[in-house]
Amino acid sequence: MKFNIFGKKERAEMTEDEAKRKLNILKFQKEIVSDALLRVYSMQELDPDIKNKLIEKYKEELKSVNKEISKISTLIEVKELQLLRDQLLNIINEKIFEIDRRLDELKKEMEKNQIEVKENKEEEKNEEKDELDMLYEQVNSILEKLEKIDA
Repeated sequence: MKFNIFGKKERAEMTEDEAKRKLNILKFQKEIVSDALLRVYSMQELDPDIKNKLIEKYKEELKSVNKEISKISTLIEVKELQLLRDQLLNIINEKIFEIDRRLDELKKEMEKNQIEVKENKEEEKNEEKDELDMLYEQVNSILEKLEKIDA
């Protein structure tokens, strides 16, 4: 991934790793400037005008470094959040795909079971019809025998 880092005069692109390295360098630079500012504050023997000029210089430099740290930190966080968002979307899409696949399997199984139930009902009806036909034939046979006996 490339980041757009806006410097004072030019625009440069850097990768996420380069941005993280730049951020570490800026944090180190901030420590150095902060230490220098503290040393200037603590120097009692320094001329007050020079001391104030140095304090202002280091304050401005500290503001500038903090501003750059903020820019790069924001860009890094945005890229990391975008990556996390994309990963989460991929996971959700995979789960939805798995659920849809399983639903399709279950629907096919249900349809198959319904067909089997219908076939079983038809077989039962056919068996019942066959039994009724046999009973009808037996009753007719008995009636014929009774008619012959009566005759």
